[in-house]
Amino acid sequence: IESERIGSRIQKVRIGLPEFVKAPFPLGSYVTAVTWNCIPRCYSTAKSDDHSFTLLVSFSGGGCGARFFRDTPVGSTVLFYGPFDDFPYRHGTGRPKVFFATSTGIAPFRMMLDEAIEEKVHSTIYLGSPKESDIALRNEFEELQKEHPNLVTFSPVLSNSDESWKGARGYVTDYIPKNAEAIKKSDIYICGIPPMTFGVLSALEAIGVPKKQIFVQRFG
Repeated sequence: IESERIGSRIQKVRIGLPEFVKAPFPLGSYVTAVTWNCIPRCYSTAKSDDHSFTLLVSFSGGGCGARFFRDTPVGSTVLFYGPFDDFPYRHGTGRPKVFFATSTGIAPFRMMLDEAIEEKVHSTIYLGSPKESDIALRNEFEELQKEHPNLVTFSPVLSNSDESWKGARGYVTDYIPKNAEAIKKSDIYICGIPPMTFGVLSALEAIGVPKKQIFVQRFG
């Protein structure tokens, strides 16, 4: 029912739900879209309400799912399975939350951030992206940081930024040893491409974060 390009790498797609579907979806859930009528592709839900859910689709790999959502016009009917709930938000731990993501991996953390704010625990978001124009949901995260300065820290990290960029540079893994003491006391959530995921896990192990505090989206 809506489709919007974010920078050069991401399509934000909103899907309307039929009346018989129970919603909203659980935090951290994902759905499987049947693209081109036969090819399944998994996507985390960035938002969900009683009538719709929102996906972020990456074009970086040029895969069939990306081409499908690029070429399928608003008003089309798409078959989905799910939601599948294998990446839940952990309530009541009392620990701050640290979210590591690259590109569209930020999707499940959008609703988790709302939940952390509701719990009144601090959240830090490290979002890796090549360029400033490709930062997904930037306006929403910056607005939440402005509304809740004591609860939200949004830190996009650019690996191929222009000279005008004033924020963090490099990769999200660079900021783990720099913030080791705070990170060791936090619940860690990771969603993104495998090299980033494995890199973050290695860096967390190096500073001694307990495994019980680390949660990874693995798409089933």
